[in-house]
Amino acid sequence: MTEQVQLSTVGSTVNKSIETSCSPTSSLTNRIFAPLNTPWHRRCQTLSVLVWLLMPWFCLYLTICFLRADCWCLTGCFLLYLGWMFLFRKYPKEGGHRQQWLRRLVWWKWFADYFPIRLHKTCDLSPDRSYVFGYHPHGIFCLGAFGNFATEATGFENLFPGINLRFLVLNSNFQIPFYELFLTTMGICDASKESCNYILKQGKGNSIMLVIGGSKESLDARPSSEYFLTLKNRKGFVKIALANGASLVPVFSFGENDLYEQIANPRGSKLRSLQMILQQKMGYALPLFHGRGVFQYKFGLVPNRHPIDTYVGEPIEVPKLAPEQITPQILNEYHTKYLNGLTHLFNTHKAKHDNANASLVFVDDPNVR
Repeated sequence: MTEQVQLSTVGSTVNKSIETSCSPTSSLTNRIFAPLNTPWHRRCQTLSVLVWLLMPWFCLYLTICFLRADCWCLTGCFLLYLGWMFLFRKYPKEGGHRQQWLRRLVWWKWFADYFPIRLHKTCDLSPDRSYVFGYHPHGIFCLGAFGNFATEATGFENLFPGINLRFLVLNSNFQIPFYELFLTTMGICDASKESCNYILKQGKGNSIMLVIGGSKESLDARPSSEYFLTLKNRKGFVKIALANGASLVPVFSFGENDLYEQIANPRGSKLRSLQMILQQKMGYALPLFHGRGVFQYKFGLVPNRHPIDTYVGEPIEVPKLAPEQITPQILNEYHTKYLNGLTHLFNTHKAKHDNANASLVFVDDPNVR
């Protein structure tokens, strides 16, 4: 009897030691690899983000398939589409052909819930005016800007009724067959001066969203208590607002820079110099970044799950002026008002997101003279 008790005690001790020794390994595995029992709604969220990031590459693959198709009729039709796209197409500069049913799909709700993305309204915006919204910071892929303002996943149309907003991106995005059709159907348009003026001249409520820092700002997109914004000498958006009498609205997203890790590239370093040269040549910045993968958490294209809280600030009233009336003094005056409005918006809400000691640093764009 005594022997049985001793054996039982020893057995339980061994089992406990085995459980204890296995527990850290199991915990480490769960931290590195995605658990097999991940709920389906979270898998759908990851899929929606991954599909959006890979969509331009998939459209390029489709282009190659059509060009190499054995059916001459299929290839011929595709070549006609390419000819029309490059020679006659105008809608990326003329407001696109936005379809609200597409923007309201549950797919985009999954996209927003992945992070999650939340849109915060700080004041009402009158539908009797037009607006130039400025989004900050750029981040790596502007995922917060897309989720909030290119879809209805966070309820922009309910928060700001009567505001007919177009999210504007680089023209190079519209050089990819099929992808350009999808973008304009989502209400995404070209960020050129011509496009901005066309939309703002359509009447009350018609507004644009610009990511003012551009791709250069992505080179500073990393988790940090300092937000470097390429905004100090960028004033073209103010000039567009003055020419159309559109109010300026600063928008800031806490969490946009926390989605990816980026290799250190301080200003003046060889890596940063090379990145700036490539950006000037290609129009795209090439930050060396990584997020997580689909089946593991250490490396990949998928962004890390981190909340993105986007605040829409108070509008800055802007008069409508003829081009000859927009002097450097007036331009600087409203540019300064915008910087002050953005700083106030940032300082008002930063403590809510563990950024109490964070600060904005406005830097120059070396290509702007």
